[in-house]
Amino acid sequence: MKRGIIKTLLFVILIILAVVLGKAVGGVASGVKFLSWLSIAAKFGVSTVTIDLSVLTLTFGLTIDINVAQAILLLLAIIIYSRIQGKG
Repeated sequence: MKRGIIKTLLFVILIILAVVLGKAVGGVASGVKFLSWLSIAAKFGVSTVTIDLSVLTLTFGLTIDINVAQAILLLLAIIIYSRIQGKG
């Protein structure tokens, strides 16, 4: 059981690192002419929706903004995790 928690934690850490590093790489690459394609981003999701029940007000919303560098690093993180998973 402990081993499963550690592997799940490793996967979450790899995904978070891929997203953060991808955002940083995309931001830096936008200033470099031949690497600017790494900063091309797609934004999709649902903007905020508010449900007012007079006693309770609920607001929901989800937007995902991902660039090419993040997508590449996410795929790389999944491949690295699957290689680590196969060894253990």
